[in-house]
Amino acid sequence: MIKTEYARLYMDSQLNHSSGYFGEDDASLDGAQLSKNLEVLRKCRIRPSDRVLDIGCGWGAAARLAAEEYRGRVIGLTLSPEQHAHACRSQDGVPEDRRIDFRLQSWEDFTEPVDRIICVNAFETFKDKESFLPHCRRLLPDDGVMVMLTVTADRPMFRVISRDRIVERGERAGFDVEVSDSLAPDYARTLDHFVANLERNREAAVAIAGVTEYEKQVTHYRECAGFLRNGLNDMFEFTFTSR
Repeated sequence: MIKTEYARLYMDSQLNHSSGYFGEDDASLDGAQLSKNLEVLRKCRIRPSDRVLDIGCGWGAAARLAAEEYRGRVIGLTLSPEQHAHACRSQDGVPEDRRIDFRLQSWEDFTEPVDRIICVNAFETFKDKESFLPHCRRLLPDDGVMVMLTVTADRPMFRVISRDRIVERGERAGFDVEVSDSLAPDYARTLDHFVANLERNREAAVAIAGVTEYEKQVTHYRECAGFLRNGLNDMFEFTFTSR
């Protein structure tokens, strides 16, 4: 798991370990991450007082925006004690009726009804992809919405699956599915920022993680950006509306 002090060296100020949406060529990493979170939440059509579940919430950036901008009653799930501790600290001083319920919990163990779900670049890491969409459908009402941003691949690669398989699984689970255009260039640019920031902060990064881990991570982000640019991987935003 990535330490928070290490994440601060190369992620945006809100610690999004996911793709930004750049749009304009001169967009900053902070701006791109905010644009991504706003767009995901807009597609989710959150109404005030909706119960919103953020699966794989990380350090809590999108969850906080859902609570602050949309007045959702938000639950954030993460498996990282480091992320959970930071997310909980971010709620210090927040009024009780607007606090986010950050939990150290897996999606498999979450069974409460919710109105909206977001899942931003977390699906890639799930071992049980077959059960995920049916499980989410059971949590949602008939007019529920889930927005998921995920990397895809047309051939088996790092447990990533194809866009078409995700659509088919979503429809079989009881969703109508809409898919964005390819967002691979946005993720590649995000990873370029991660690499540049790590290289600029190399001394501090090595002091925290050690040279082996630092070099491994830089290489990984470079390779992933290359896969996205070469078409080995892609990335799409999926909007699932329950029926």
